Amino acid sequence: MKKIILCICLVFISFGAFAQNGHRERIKAFKVAYITEQLNLSSKEAQKFWPIYNDYEETIKKLKSQERKMIKALKEANNTPDGLSDQRAGGFLKNYLEAEEQKSRARKKLISDLQQAVSNKKILRLIKAETDFNKRILDKIRERRKRNN
Repeated sequence: MKKIILCICLVFISFGAFAQNGHRERIKAFKVAYITEQLNLSSKEAQKFWPIYNDYEETIKKLKSQERKMIKALKEANNTPDGLSDQRAGGFLKNYLEAEEQKSRARKKLISDLQQAVSNKKILRLIKAETDFNKRILDKIRERRKRNN
């Protein structure tokens, strides 16, 4: 039954995952379905797993938003007549390293928190599922770009 529901979700998501309206929500739904299927969580595990994972995702989303703002500021600084001073470049590097450190801490916290909720095997399956999911999404984006060119 789970496989049938997943297949139906995949069909609907694959047709609409990259539509202009709500594409992030569709990708998120696809990711949730994919991770759920790959981890084969019991209902008790799922009740513990998803709040922890969603908190992690929210933290990473905020950090990536900060990174995008930093990159935008860097581009703007490079477009000034004087360019980017070495001192200002050092400031950008410091901010970049801090953001990377925060992502690393968030990942460590995720794994530590998940160890209280699910088995270590399922955490390893999660890591693989995230990698596989991201690869699938990138492949779909490449396919779409090829079709549009």
